[in-house]
Amino acid sequence: MLDVKNLKINLEQKILNSEKVIIIPHREADFDAIASSLGMSLISEKFKKDNHILVGDPIYKLDHGVQTIIEQERDKHSIICLEQYEEEKTNNTLNILCDVNKPKLTYIKEFVKENLVIIDHHDKDNETFDASISHIDNTASSASEIITSLISAYKIKIPTNIANILLAGILLDTNRLSKNVTSDTMRIVTNLLESGASMEKAGDYFTEDFNSDRKIQELVNETKFLNYTIAIILGKEDKEYTKEELAKAADYLLKYKVDAAYCIGNIGDGVISISARSKDSVNVGNVMRELEGGGNQYSGATKLTGTTIEEASQRLRKVILPNHYIDKNV
Repeated sequence: MLDVKNLKINLEQKILNSEKVIIIPHREADFDAIASSLGMSLISEKFKKDNHILVGDPIYKLDHGVQTIIEQERDKHSIICLEQYEEEKTNNTLNILCDVNKPKLTYIKEFVKENLVIIDHHDKDNETFDASISHIDNTASSASEIITSLISAYKIKIPTNIANILLAGILLDTNRLSKNVTSDTMRIVTNLLESGASMEKAGDYFTEDFNSDRKIQELVNETKFLNYTIAIILGKEDKEYTKEELAKAADYLLKYKVDAAYCIGNIGDGVISISARSKDSVNVGNVMRELEGGGNQYSGATKLTGTTIEEASQRLRKVILPNHYIDKNV
């Protein structure tokens, strides 16, 4: 079972000793990042602490489903921008990172160690923030899984709307419960269903608008195979994609006999993004780290500047094979 006993005790003390709490998901927040942040907001409210969720991106640039969640929840939870963060923070503000542990994936690059808590499921490395509490569990499917366990440990009743959002966070990072699923994951999913969540309602957040869905399918149609189990998708040089569209195209390929899928595309402002997804035999996080990115065994990404999609593909191919298969016994 996920061990959150020490986290529960230490986090409670940190929150109680703080003036306020600011919860920070990663840049370009996805379902898991926004869901775990909203779950953490519930925990802060239990201790009667003023709390805010920092979303540093313009809302219109986020995934359609994430936009829907933010619009749905902004009247119940304080969701602030970067300028408001600067106004709100004090010397005794507790910053809690959800679903992220590295500066390059956040809009805030420096924190006082004693004022920082990390709750994440992505692998840590030498770039990981130094925090007073660092709960990084890469055996968990998602940050939403960890936060739901923590909410249960605090005996907090989960409102149905938040239960659906937390379930969506888990569904995202497990590709609809088809990968990286443990008995803990299923126990927590059951807990959310008992709190009023439904697979149908959580799945509704994944509904694509027509144009985005077409772009994802067009990406999938561009799939090439490096060998019979490793797939690479190259987006069109003259088209712009969202990070979520690239991730969903890579995820889509895992339905087939594919061990790992990489999707490369232009996300605007001269940035080429690579999104990677895998099954059990491949650690795509290791591959992405060699390309200045990060992730874990099942999910990874990187951003490259000053390059083209084809050049990014060549860089990926040079590092992909030496790192691709992992020893499951390690």
